[in-house]
Amino acid sequence: MPDMRAIAAQGKLLFSWGRYLYWAELKQRDWDRFMTEKGENATEALPEWLGVSCYWAASLYVVIEGWETAKFQDPVIEGLLKLSNYKDILRRLRNGTFHYQPELLAPKTHAFLSSPDGTLWLYFLHEEFCRWLRDCIETVERSARMPTEESQKWHDQWTALIGWFPLRPAEQQLNELRQMLDETKRELDASGDISEAAEQLRSSFGLHDTAVKQTAETVRESRRALLAKLGLRPDDFIP
Repeated sequence: MPDMRAIAAQGKLLFSWGRYLYWAELKQRDWDRFMTEKGENATEALPEWLGVSCYWAASLYVVIEGWETAKFQDPVIEGLLKLSNYKDILRRLRNGTFHYQPELLAPKTHAFLSSPDGTLWLYFLHEEFCRWLRDCIETVERSARMPTEESQKWHDQWTALIGWFPLRPAEQQLNELRQMLDETKRELDASGDISEAAEQLRSSFGLHDTAVKQTAETVRESRRALLAKLGLRPDDFIP
């Protein structure tokens, strides 16, 4: 197991940046929860919608500042940050959120919330930040050639230090599927059952790998579709 203190010292910027992304993640969860509960009636709770929207958006601008200060690089994220004037009006929203404004709906706030596809851009950028951080953590695992148990310890210690570990889309469900299939396989092996039904059940043991591949392809196509919707060329970023 690598020395966590050494990793933390060498990757100070990554750990510090990850903390701010976690705080933005908490605000995004508030926004997701509100939108899920209110749905089409969200406009009837305008003050709450404005609060959860502004605090999530403003917190993600701090993540952008950290990204640029640390000089991290990623083609998709860079493409999103350069898109239109989203980053600049998000900066103004951050200022309007955390500096007192005498207006009920300040122009700095309204400019971003009323921008075309502004929320879509924000959501996609947030998810790409999480994807990049997860890839960085997994790069450490691969470079250190960690066994599964040590990898889990690394995840747990990262979570204890930062607050959470960014999962892949559907990762929790896929892990539950794998555990269920592994348990079924152990029970079948222990029983020695060679009936037709048992053999048919054994033939399903590759279902997890198939689901992983299908999920990865679905995520890839979704990212490409979002890039196109925002006016970027998917082929320039995702093969």
